[in-house]
Amino acid sequence: MFSRNFLCVLLLLPLLAIASNNVNLETTMKSMGLALKHAREAASTEVALPYISELLELTGQAKTALFQDDKAQTYIEGLDKVLLTLQQAQTAAEAGDQAKLSQALAEVEQLRRHYHKQRRVSFWQVLFG
Repeated sequence: MFSRNFLCVLLLLPLLAIASNNVNLETTMKSMGLALKHAREAASTEVALPYISELLELTGQAKTALFQDDKAQTYIEGLDKVLLTLQQAQTAAEAGDQAKLSQALAEVEQLRRHYHKQRRVSFWQVLFG
């Protein structure tokens, strides 16, 4: 009896791990885009700081999402770059350096555009895999 229950638990563990990793990547990315927009439009570094904190949290959540095997490494690499740049933006905002903050947020925007291009699938890939 014990071995049967133990076997059932072992078989369910991978399913629990997948279920716990239930990040809606599309919603997270839309929230990230909105937070980035608000941070870039903020009138001061103090106003931008909460949006940068939100971006850091959302980026961390996005890293836990399940990605396609062939592109997972590329996306994780991109999210790591975004995290590093957001940390620089947070440091600039805390120091009150509007110029460095603007530069860091512009770099995040460039990274966003670059990695969104990586996500696009061509018509031929849809047809032929």
